[in-house]
Amino acid sequence: MLLKRSSNLSETQKKRSLVQRMFFVHGFLLICALLIVARLMELQVIDRREYYAMAQSQHFGGVKLPAQRGEIFGLNSKTGERSILATNTTLDLLYVDPLVADDPSMIAEKLADVLVIPVFHELCSKGNPSCPRELVSFIGSPYAAAFDPLEFIRSISSGALLEPLPTNLPVLKPTDIDVPDITEVRRLFARAIERRISQKRVTFVPLKYSATKDEINAVNEFNLPGVSVNEDQKLIFADPEEVNQVKLPAISRKLAPILGIDASQIAYQLRSRPLRYVPIMRRLPPSLSLAIKQISLASVKETNERRKAAANRADAEKVQDPLRSLAILPEHWRFYPDASIASQTVGFLNQNQEAQYGIERTFDAQLRGQEGLISTVSDLQGGQILTSDQTIVDPKDGDSIMLTIDPFVQKEIEKILDRSVIDFKADAAQAIVMDPYTGRIIAMANAPTFDRNNYAQVYEKVPVYLTPGGEDKIVVEIFHPATNARILKEYLPNAFAAESRTDLTQKTRDLIADVEKMYDLHDVARYYVYQGENARYEVFPTKIKGVWLKYKNNIGVGAYLNRTIQEIYEPGSVMKPITMSIAIDQGEVQPDDIYNDIGPIKVDEFEIKNALLNYYGNVSMTDCIAWSINTCMTSVSKKLGRKLFERMITSFGFGKLSGIELDDELSGEVRPWRRWSNADLATASFGQGFSATPLQVITAFSAVANGGILFRPSIVDRIIHPDGTEEISEQQTIDQVLTPESSRTMTQILANSTNYGFAKAGKVKGYKLAAKTGTSQIAGPGGRYESGTGSTVNTFMGYAPPDHPKFILLVKVDRPKFARRIFAESTSAPLFKEIATFLYDYYGLPPDEK
Repeated sequence: MLLKRSSNLSETQKKRSLVQRMFFVHGFLLICALLIVARLMELQVIDRREYYAMAQSQHFGGVKLPAQRGEIFGLNSKTGERSILATNTTLDLLYVDPLVADDPSMIAEKLADVLVIPVFHELCSKGNPSCPRELVSFIGSPYAAAFDPLEFIRSISSGALLEPLPTNLPVLKPTDIDVPDITEVRRLFARAIERRISQKRVTFVPLKYSATKDEINAVNEFNLPGVSVNEDQKLIFADPEEVNQVKLPAISRKLAPILGIDASQIAYQLRSRPLRYVPIMRRLPPSLSLAIKQISLASVKETNERRKAAANRADAEKVQDPLRSLAILPEHWRFYPDASIASQTVGFLNQNQEAQYGIERTFDAQLRGQEGLISTVSDLQGGQILTSDQTIVDPKDGDSIMLTIDPFVQKEIEKILDRSVIDFKADAAQAIVMDPYTGRIIAMANAPTFDRNNYAQVYEKVPVYLTPGGEDKIVVEIFHPATNARILKEYLPNAFAAESRTDLTQKTRDLIADVEKMYDLHDVARYYVYQGENARYEVFPTKIKGVWLKYKNNIGVGAYLNRTIQEIYEPGSVMKPITMSIAIDQGEVQPDDIYNDIGPIKVDEFEIKNALLNYYGNVSMTDCIAWSINTCMTSVSKKLGRKLFERMITSFGFGKLSGIELDDELSGEVRPWRRWSNADLATASFGQGFSATPLQVITAFSAVANGGILFRPSIVDRIIHPDGTEEISEQQTIDQVLTPESSRTMTQILANSTNYGFAKAGKVKGYKLAAKTGTSQIAGPGGRYESGTGSTVNTFMGYAPPDHPKFILLVKVDRPKFARRIFAESTSAPLFKEIATFLYDYYGLPPDEK
């Protein structure tokens, strides 16, 4: 009985156990099913768009057909011949496909032997900017650092604050540097190539440069596998091979708000993929492209011979070309035959072929044309499927632009201006030559110039040094990265010390604390050395005590700026002829009217004086212009009144865009007459209290020269379409701002006054000239004018021959720093004279004065 009972219980337990096992199995399968359904929901519903886009990109593809970018021409103003200012060239890019690079060491050796040629070695050894970028690091630091100006310094011993290194200081010359020989450079280059092409998959993807502290901390807190931070370089990067590809959408969504990048873009960057493209050298000279093709062809021939010698077909198929991983890709580059001519006016294309500045950017859409496309459909293996969906769109080449710029005139003027910037220790200089009867720009020159083929040269720096304790005089400025507003200006010893901030307002301290949350203050600080009260240049710290760097051209990327249209200033006394011509035209004054100049005059709470503190007694209106008498001019503007004077100077084009065919032109500012005080009316008569660009000034002055007609200035002669048709720019008249009689009267005043007044300094012997000087102060913060060294802008304006001018010329010098050359007659006037001498000869103008 006991045995039977025991057996019955055992059967019952077995059944219960079976039911429990079945319950657990079904539960497990149900959970698995729910997980699969959830994953399917994520793939097909939540992340449907991302995966659909990825599938479409793999299934539907295409080949872009590049369009030829239009050229830019200059036009000889004498002969009508065209000169190329910007054209296109095709240079090859050499790259390696690592997936088929069977012997990286052999490939690297062959490439290094071909690419490191003696010419490149010599250029790189001397720090020449024509040295290929790919070779710089192998001939520079730690061997020679031919491209590092600090390596030229052996000793520092000076007695002045931040002066350029004296010529007698022992300084390393490029020829003295112990550079590695060409064999060593080839070895180093080969090893670098070998390391790069040995990698078969993409393992480095930069996600964010210049990352803030908050971004770096957030990424570190997430601790995502495969996503890393280099805090020294402020770089966030990833290794796709370490990123969980299954969780890619979730990782991308997590990183997107931190980095400020679209999640789909991050997911695309983080996807695991083979490395198929390792660029070795760009812009290969044709001789090197040919050399690469020759070794590739020789390798193919040798491979074919080995295949023929194989024992059987199977062995022959195993024989592969060892250099089959090499590929040459033609790349289209912008090329500037004379790279410095009209560099700011023409502009340039950057490394990514993006238009920057000038005509290149203004007419970018027309110049670049329209890309063509061959659209294709691919199968699962990547093969092309011929379907009705395949389409071909032919590329449309870009238009070409012919400018009114005369390259011969432009080049000569730029040479003169470049020299003047050095001679006068000026920040910059500009000149415009215009045809006053059409508004066509013959030359639009800025100095310093820059090389558009090597536009990054503006960043070139040279060392400057300090005496012990001299660093205390460096001024530090800190700007808020979000608003770009300056939040601190302090001497170096106090700029970064927390205890020195007690005198600052609470708002300023809060702003500084806000910046410190994102960046190290040293990373966002800018350092300046002052020359006089206001003139300054930027310097950069180094690791060598007492040694700093400054831009070689003193203004860095400021060289890209076309200051003839992108910088405003108070024109100063060159405004006086326009004021006088308005008064003559309105019948308020005559050339022989007398003004008694006995001393300063009081207007409101201000005292108006003459520039040299000279007072001339009874003077005519011609004398008023000749001796640039401020007090006299205030009497002229007083007769006109605020409303009429403001309306008239606005009609001359001040306070509004000129309409020239260039982007980023500034309009200047002329306040409404109702906001003018008596002092504003007085100072406006001699070009202070309102602002203008040099182009506005010469355009207005042209109306005085040509009979009173204000033309729209133009720099484009015509647009040439790819089919050869031309769209010629038409001359545009804006207004008749003076009567011809008033224009002739003012021209006579200018011509007469130039014979004995300040403008005589710009006159060429034997030639008549109608001209005016202008020395204007620079308005500082709070409406006060700067003073001291480098606090003026000097302008000289003139046209010749006066009775029917062939040209009108404006020359402007910014912040000359020679104490004896504060005024225009000592700076811009001699420059005008030199340029005018060239123009007289260029146009074959005979002397017209006995």
